[in-house]
Amino acid sequence: MYKNLRKIQIAIFIWTGIQMLCVLPAVVFLGITFDNSVYEDMPDPWPIRITYFIIALASLTPFVFFWIKLCLMGFVNRLNNLFEADTDGFVPVKDLAKAMGMSEAKIIKKTERAIRKGYLINCNYSMQQRAFLLSDKVNMQSPVFKGTPDDHPFIGVNCPACAASLKIRANTQGTCPFCGRLIQGPPANS
Repeated sequence: MYKNLRKIQIAIFIWTGIQMLCVLPAVVFLGITFDNSVYEDMPDPWPIRITYFIIALASLTPFVFFWIKLCLMGFVNRLNNLFEADTDGFVPVKDLAKAMGMSEAKIIKKTERAIRKGYLINCNYSMQQRAFLLSDKVNMQSPVFKGTPDDHPFIGVNCPACAASLKIRANTQGTCPFCGRLIQGPPANS
């Protein structure tokens, strides 16, 4: 599984709670905005009406964030299904773009965001290969990785700068896709 189900459930629970707390103030301020009896004694009620309306709209902003999160969760779910169907641990961006009907740049941007937020796990983006590497399948035999020397297997490391979980070949150098720091792969024996 490549989606972090627990993190997704917690995020949806929190944002649902936040949006529910904001419904009452939004309804109250919208009611005050359009209730003419409140403004009978005022010579010019429009500045106050506009103020109440702006406060009501501000109270509704969590709905926007909730739907943005929900769309990201749907994207993560679709990616998870595509990643699980993969057999070799190497998923080219062009194949994902074709399967999801999006541009390659948008796939990369949204997927890297989901990885950074922790909604996607066990996968990393390789800029050189323009593909996603699935860490639990990458050691399986595939045409892409055939012929790799035994002294250069993939090893799990954490980036010393941003603590991202990465896979890097032993005795090689690479850069962290999140912060750009140079990472030295440890020897294969460790």
